[in-house]
Amino acid sequence: MIAGQIGTILIVTGAITACAFAAVFAPTSVLRLLFGVTRPDQLTIMIARHWALLITLVGGLLVYAAYHPEVRPAVMIAAVVEKLAIGMLIFASPWRRRLWAATAAGGDTAIALLYIWILWGVRSP
Repeated sequence: MIAGQIGTILIVTGAITACAFAAVFAPTSVLRLLFGVTRPDQLTIMIARHWALLITLVGGLLVYAAYHPEVRPAVMIAAVVEKLAIGMLIFASPWRRRLWAATAAGGDTAIALLYIWILWGVRSP
């Protein structure tokens, strides 16, 4: 049932994850939208760009894994760690009250739980 849909799931969730790429070019706008930061300093901007690039790479790896079943477990485990970490960091902080930050954290947590469910119950060919 779901075994036949893993590739599609990875493509869709990988593409959504890769949307973080926007913050590479517009870190100030993304920081304002997600966290309410109105005047980030240069260090914050640099860290946001780096964070966005790393998240984008995870998204790219998820899409790659859709076409390469041999790397799916490793890529999905790395994505689970990344997604649960950002979810926990946001939900354990004052930013959990910010709509878009909580939405991103909730979405990442849901995706991580989906990957865990897939990894637990479905074996890739």
